[in-house]
Amino acid sequence: MKRILCFLFALTVILATSVSAFAVDYGCDVNTVSKAIYLENLDTGAVVYQKSAQERMYPASTTKIMTYVVVVEHVNDYENTMVTIKEELLTGLDPDSTVMGLKDHVGEQYSVRDLLYGMMLPSGNDAALVLADYVGNGIPGFVEMMNAKAVELGCTDTHFANPHGLFDSNHYSTAKDMATISKYARTLPGFMTITNTVSYTPARFDQPVTNTNYMLINDSEHAMYYYPYTKGIKTGYLDEAGKCLVTTAEKDGFHYLCVALGAEYSFTEDVNYAMLDTASLYEWSFTNVGYQTLYGPTEVVKSVEIQYGKGEKNLNLIPEGELKALLPNRYDQNLVRVEVDCEDRFEAPISKGQALGKATVYYDDMTVGTTNIVAANDVELDEMQRFFANMSEWLRTHMLLVVGIILVIILLIILLIVISKAQKKKAARERYRRRYRD
Repeated sequence: MKRILCFLFALTVILATSVSAFAVDYGCDVNTVSKAIYLENLDTGAVVYQKSAQERMYPASTTKIMTYVVVVEHVNDYENTMVTIKEELLTGLDPDSTVMGLKDHVGEQYSVRDLLYGMMLPSGNDAALVLADYVGNGIPGFVEMMNAKAVELGCTDTHFANPHGLFDSNHYSTAKDMATISKYARTLPGFMTITNTVSYTPARFDQPVTNTNYMLINDSEHAMYYYPYTKGIKTGYLDEAGKCLVTTAEKDGFHYLCVALGAEYSFTEDVNYAMLDTASLYEWSFTNVGYQTLYGPTEVVKSVEIQYGKGEKNLNLIPEGELKALLPNRYDQNLVRVEVDCEDRFEAPISKGQALGKATVYYDDMTVGTTNIVAANDVELDEMQRFFANMSEWLRTHMLLVVGIILVIILLIILLIVISKAQKKKAARERYRRRYRD
C-alpha cells in the first residue's frame, strides 16, 4: 500500500508539472478571489492567466450557455418558433430561484427568442426548463444532448444534470471547459446580441427582464462593477458554487474571454468578487499585454534555395506584413523563439508575395503568434536550365536503361563491322575466282 501511495503521489506531481509547463507566465500580479479562473486572448488563443482552470467546479447558471447552444442548434427559426408554457414544468422550481416570470403566463405561447432573452438576462430557470422540454422532448433527453455537445466540443471534465444549473452533485464543469463552450456559443446566431443586452421586454410582459451582469449596467447602483469594455455573457450563483461569471471584453482591437468560478459571496457584505476579479484581469491585460513586433515587413525570416531561377539561386522570405506576438510589454526575450515551417528549396517561377510557409512564435512553449512567410521578390524561370537539369535527372534515374542502350549500340556496331569485313572478304574471294576462271 505504501508503494502504491508513493507511486500515485509521484504521478500526481508529474502530471501537475506537465500541465503547468504549457502555461505562459505573463506576470499577472492581480490578487484574485475566485477559486477558478481562465483568461484567454481570443485573437491569438494565448492563455494570459489561469488559476485552478481544470479543477471541477459547480457552474451554477453559467450552465445556461450550453442550454443556449443546444436550443439554437436545434431550432431553425428561433425568432418565429412558438412554445407553449406548461404548468407542470414550473411547479417543481425552487421559489427562491431566479425566474423570467412564466408562471403568470401558463398556457400562452412564447417565441424561442423571447425565452432565450428570459433565460440569459434574468437567468430564468423557468425559461431554461421550457426550452429544454421543447427541444429535447423532455428534460432528460435535452440533458443528454447537452452532454453529447460537451464531448463534441472537446470538454474534458464536464457533466450536466439539468439545463439551468441548480445544484446537483453530478453537475460540474471547469473554467477551461466553460471557456470552450462559451467560445463556441459566440459563433451562434443572436448569442452575443442577447447576452450583451441590458434589458428586454418579452411579449405580454408589463416590465422588462434585466441582465444580472452588472458589468454591463452603467448607473450609480452598479458603478463598482460597471466595466465599459465588457460584452455579455452570463452570471451564476449558488451557495455551493459561489459567484460565477463568464464575459468577454474588447478594447483597442484586443478581445478577451474570462471565466471566473467559485467566488465566495456574503449577502451581508454584498460584494460580487467574480465581477471584480474579471474587471481587474481585463484591465491588467489591456495595460500590460500587447503585440510585440519580432520581424518587420521587410526583415528576412529565412533564405531558401531556388531551382531553375534566372539569375537567382536563393530567395529571401519575409513576413506577410509583420510577425507579431501577444507578449507582456516587459517580456523575457530568452523565452521567445520563432519556428519556420517551410521547405528549404523551391522551383521557379515564384511571384513576389507568394506564401511559401509559416512562421510561429512561441513564448515559453505556448503559441502566441503566427503568420505566413512570403517571397520577397519575383523569380523568373530559366527554361534552358530546367531542360538540361531535367535531362540530367532523367539520365541519372534511367542509368541502367542508358547503359543498356549504349551496349546494344556498341554490339550492333561491332556486328556491322564484322559483317562488313566478312562481306569484303567474300567479295575479294569472288574477284579472285573470277580472275583465274577467265
